[in-house]
Amino acid sequence: MKKILIRGPDTIGSFILATPFYRELRNNLPNDYIALCVKPLVYDLAKNCPYVDKVILYEKNILRNLNNIKNEKFDEAYLLSGSFESALVSFLAGIKERIGYPHDHRGIFLTKKIVDLNTQHYIDYTLHILESVGFLIKNKEPEIYIKDYNSGIFAKYKNFFESNSKVVGITYTSIANDARKWPVEYVIDLSYKLIEKGYKVILLGKNQSHLGLKIENENFLDLINKTTIFDFIYLLRNLSTYISVATGGIHIAAVLGIKVIALYIPGDERWLPYGRNVYVIVKQVGCAPCNQHKMKYCRNNICLKTITPEEVLEIVLKTDLDLE
Repeated sequence: MKKILIRGPDTIGSFILATPFYRELRNNLPNDYIALCVKPLVYDLAKNCPYVDKVILYEKNILRNLNNIKNEKFDEAYLLSGSFESALVSFLAGIKERIGYPHDHRGIFLTKKIVDLNTQHYIDYTLHILESVGFLIKNKEPEIYIKDYNSGIFAKYKNFFESNSKVVGITYTSIANDARKWPVEYVIDLSYKLIEKGYKVILLGKNQSHLGLKIENENFLDLINKTTIFDFIYLLRNLSTYISVATGGIHIAAVLGIKVIALYIPGDERWLPYGRNVYVIVKQVGCAPCNQHKMKYCRNNICLKTITPEEVLEIVLKTDLDLE
């Protein structure tokens, strides 16, 4: 029996999209000991993973992380985390086989360097690691491992959901990058339009600069910065539609089977939500495709400004009619 470490992704979206990796590794190695190591942001999503024997919390203290991993005496490490540090720690911990992509100048610490095909969706990107070492992939469906969906916040706002109205959730900004922000005035416009059509609207997500949208209406609820990950998941399960820019939450919604309308920037296609009820809007503007460097210095969000409230509303209405 080998002892295997998965140094998992540390953001919500990448963690969800990497869940097929954990399942397929277990399917190929049913009798080996597998541990998954992740940072606090995704620990609650990881702790109930049925395909690993242990979940290790990767903390801020590098020496403590090194000692924790070293004491486990792992034989192999699969480095889904793209950081230089993840490869360095695995090397210093004495793990003999260290497998992953050699970007971020970390190839010197890897014993098996995986060739990056660059055009793959992130699900295929992670599974390509397993294929490259000879494992068979049978299922690419992502999963979510939260067992208990009970949430105090839902009880608090129970009356908001108890009606014949369909509830639409909106996340208009990403904490990862301001370039992914849909204009606030568009959110207000769309919210009023949805309410006029008989929907209720709830704002969800995390945004440290969010000051609250000034919409005084009994059919509008602003819960930005007011939910835990468990609250968020429970609320998602009670939505008819979830409209969002590229965030971790959009991947959770897609896996849960919620109808998702994804507002994406051109160049983010490797991170599209994976599901059967997903509708993607991407505008190929003059500065496309985008990348992390461009997003860092983007000041006009032209690709998202080109996506109008009317266009999003049309998809909400049309897809609801198609489902009836």
